[in-house]
Amino acid sequence: MSLTSLQAEHVAKVYPECRAEMTGYLKGSAQVVIYRQDECGDDVPPYAIRVEGTDFWIDCCATPEDARKRAEMLGLMVLKVQG
Repeated sequence: MSLTSLQAEHVAKVYPECRAEMTGYLKGSAQVVIYRQDECGDDVPPYAIRVEGTDFWIDCCATPEDARKRAEMLGLMVLKVQG
């Protein structure tokens, strides 16, 4: 299975050491949770998209709704949204 153009663009933006793992999660339509993160500074949007059962972040967004939309656009399965 190949990445969509949106998925490939996303992979190209992440740290090089994370690209293979990111590609695997996107190709596998990983299950994700969306939650309000407080692990990073104010320069990181507050809602993280995290692969279920891991500490791996796919992306961060400004709102839970934006995060859900982003996850779905990347072909991921949203299991839950925590506010």
